[in-house]
Amino acid sequence: MRKIYGENTANFPRLDTDVYFADYNNSYNYNGFTKEIFDFVCEKQLLNPELWHKFVAQFIEKTDLDNGWRCEFWGKMMRGASFVFSYSKDKKLFDILKETVLEMIDVAEENGRISTYPIEKEFDGWDLWGRKYVLLGMQYFLEVSDDKDLNLKIISSMKKQVDYIISKIGKDEGKKEITLATRHWRGLNSCSILEPIVRLYSLTKEKRYLDFAEYIVSTGATDISNIFDLAYDNDFSPYQYPVTKAYEMTSCFEGLLEYYRITKNERHKIALINFADKIIETDLTVIGCSGCTNELFDHSKVRQANTTNDKIMQETCVTVTIMKFMFQMHLLTGNSKYADVFETAFYNAYLGSLNTEDIANSQPGLINTPLPFDSYSPLTSGTRGNGIGGLKVFSDKTYYGCCACIGSAGIGLVPKMQLLSNDTGFVMNLFIDGCVESVTPNGNKIKFITTTDYPKGETISIKTELEKPEEFTIMLRNPSWNTLSSLNCNKEICKSDGYYIISGIWNNNDEITYKMDMRTEVLKPIPYGSQILMNKVIWGHNYMVSTFDKEDPIAKNHIALRRGPIMLAQDNRLGYSVDTPIEIKENNGFIDFNPSKEASFKTILEGKVPLKNGEEMLLVDYSSAGKLWNDESKMAVWILTK
Repeated sequence: MRKIYGENTANFPRLDTDVYFADYNNSYNYNGFTKEIFDFVCEKQLLNPELWHKFVAQFIEKTDLDNGWRCEFWGKMMRGASFVFSYSKDKKLFDILKETVLEMIDVAEENGRISTYPIEKEFDGWDLWGRKYVLLGMQYFLEVSDDKDLNLKIISSMKKQVDYIISKIGKDEGKKEITLATRHWRGLNSCSILEPIVRLYSLTKEKRYLDFAEYIVSTGATDISNIFDLAYDNDFSPYQYPVTKAYEMTSCFEGLLEYYRITKNERHKIALINFADKIIETDLTVIGCSGCTNELFDHSKVRQANTTNDKIMQETCVTVTIMKFMFQMHLLTGNSKYADVFETAFYNAYLGSLNTEDIANSQPGLINTPLPFDSYSPLTSGTRGNGIGGLKVFSDKTYYGCCACIGSAGIGLVPKMQLLSNDTGFVMNLFIDGCVESVTPNGNKIKFITTTDYPKGETISIKTELEKPEEFTIMLRNPSWNTLSSLNCNKEICKSDGYYIISGIWNNNDEITYKMDMRTEVLKPIPYGSQILMNKVIWGHNYMVSTFDKEDPIAKNHIALRRGPIMLAQDNRLGYSVDTPIEIKENNGFIDFNPSKEASFKTILEGKVPLKNGEEMLLVDYSSAGKLWNDESKMAVWILTK
């Protein structure tokens, strides 16, 4: 479907701030488990009209009297649903989304206000956070809608919503400072509305929206410190900032990224790169998420093998937000390391969150309903299903959660990241069995047909179908772990900056054969002893994080095993208790891995690794482990050794 939601963006022109571009006219047809995930998300969530009606009802009933966040559910799920539709092109899904958008437009009050908070309680709690998601939901729907009349109604609604906010929030006398329009996280959640404000300016080119965005940036996103300046100065890591809520902080930087694309202020670009790189350096775990202390940045890189971490950790909202932010940083910079993070998060933390067994967290007094996504992921010995992130109850005694709402965006981002364009050709970041249809730099139709069982297997075949020969480049991502690899093609090949660059005249039925390094690498925890965290400011009466952290002495007895982008994991159902120390037979940092098909449950990858006592231990991909949410399927990615 052609995107026509505004004259200035009708054809999604390439941004001169970005190195790579997502072509919104591409079409995709996946096979295997990737297709199954799209089907799962649609069946369990997106194609349920009653769920959409229920989310809209929260705005009619004004249900967030408890300063809650029911206000985020509709927009958060609409963003993911729009991503999924851009892949599936399913008319039934589009019709459902169109209906719920019309319903949301209709709930607006006369002054344009759309909120789950009654007017006497507005601009407190999570009100602005929820309004952010209403705007984002509408904006991302615009990217897939070709209904011109509806799109104009959406833009009109968004302008009224934001005009009302501007009339109440700001520095002027009688207005409320945005950092004080909440009682949480020193204003991070409210200031994250920066992203849709900038996007609205891009749609309308009306200066008052850029002025409001400039005001938000000037606050530094908190009432205690300017986090954008902290990132630019680069003296501290995010876990050392005075406010460390990972999801909300990253959302603010997503807004700064959109603001940079308009202003081209290099200071902001430097801040963005520093922030992204610090997450990778200090707070990214082996499964591609952050936060071992609830949902906070907390130096997870060194703390991830501690057995003293809380069960509430590695939040799915954080996973998907990191995926989205790293996707945007990859477009902005062209640096392959951000695509590496995206892939790790997708195959491990994200896929692990899917509730494929349809299990419901028991909620006494409520109508227990399985949600499509789990909220938290264990690293050392533990179980899945440790609570519903962002649980909020509806008037009919049903409930939903924040991680369940954000989940669809994770799989929806995959096609966007898989194949990008640049000035000379194409950039292929993900290797998925199936085909992608696009257009060449000269505007000719091209189809990439990928045949592979990656990430289980090592071989990837990519064939081109072209109407006529054309000269361009194809860049294939070379992941950081892919040390020993080979690539064959009857073209000029060079290796540079995380990519194989293949240049030449491409013809119909040209083929690339890419063989990946699938040795199984042994990873070990980073020793740190003890450390002082800078999280020593109490923000609000409910939140305080300890200033001192000490390494768990048991942490050093763990190892993790990485095979390609996949982390291997134990599961009690595989024959070895995850709480019993073992001795793995290692050879110069690697270990033998013998693929097998012995697990009693569905997996992406499984195989045996040798132990020093002569036995073999069966392991599976992290994302398939622990799916029963109890001790029967107790799991660990950090394996306890003797």
